[in-house]
Amino acid sequence: MLEPVRTGWRRLSTDAVAASERLDYWLAATNAVFPPTGVRRKDPAGFYGRLSWLTFGEITMADIVSNDLVVSRAEEHIDRDDQWFEVTLQVEGVSAFNQGGRDVVTTPRSMVLYDSRRPYRMAFEGHYRQISLKVPRRPIVDRIPHVDRLLARAIPADRVPGRFFYDFVLALADMRQDEATAMLSARIESHVIDLLATALTGFSETLPLSAGREAQLGRVKTYILDHLDDAALSPAVIARAEGLSLRSLYELFEREDDRLVPWIKAQRLERIRADLADPLQAGLPITTIALKRGFKDFSHFSRAFRSRFDVAPRDYRRAQLCCVAK
Repeated sequence: MLEPVRTGWRRLSTDAVAASERLDYWLAATNAVFPPTGVRRKDPAGFYGRLSWLTFGEITMADIVSNDLVVSRAEEHIDRDDQWFEVTLQVEGVSAFNQGGRDVVTTPRSMVLYDSRRPYRMAFEGHYRQISLKVPRRPIVDRIPHVDRLLARAIPADRVPGRFFYDFVLALADMRQDEATAMLSARIESHVIDLLATALTGFSETLPLSAGREAQLGRVKTYILDHLDDAALSPAVIARAEGLSLRSLYELFEREDDRLVPWIKAQRLERIRADLADPLQAGLPITTIALKRGFKDFSHFSRAFRSRFDVAPRDYRRAQLCCVAK
């Protein structure tokens, strides 16, 4: 029903839909933008909904205005290949949310993070406005290994660093159509991920201390990401900086999807992928970008990039910048 686009706002409303058909229309529309859910309402009469959405790379941002509604994601809606987190920012009204046995109420200037691979229930009474973002799972898990502890909790936006993320997203939602350019979109994706990770890290520090391994792994990953572009970064350097033995350092990554060295390589490749899609770096040779991001040998980089993304770096850049030019 709805075709995805790379840039520019898409908008829809129930205003022109017959009252008896509005709820079904709303369900089909929202399920075309976000992971599928079910919706129900005590009385279909009086329902209204307005949705505006925009994409930044792999991120989808939606500005949602509606009224009394229960939204639920059940087991039958879930595709185990889903690789998304969702975060909602409450702008107006109140939302009652449940996932994994946790109940939380979000009020204006608060947020909640949840996992699309798990069932949840969200209930609204009366008019509300939410800004909802669908973000790729992997970069969040890479930055915050204990992210499961942060699901279904009210994250306040009345103090730093939550305020930075909330206000940034709110400003994005107020962008005019002519400001939502492909060139801007190519840069915003990484800013959203970084600010969200910072907000979640700041919030996690207010919770009871996590298990020792999780906390230590988080510190190690933060150190690596801060020094990722340094070609001299090595397990020995990391272990020394974090006061660990090499054996202890490697053991921290034993239960991760990637072991230590492959994880470092994957983070560098993700940064380079973003650089190659950035129109402002179109004039930089790919070799320069790879060396700037910590690779010492271009041939090794080229093979690694093709292996991870199934495309040569030059072809990936051409395809991304071609889309921007259009």
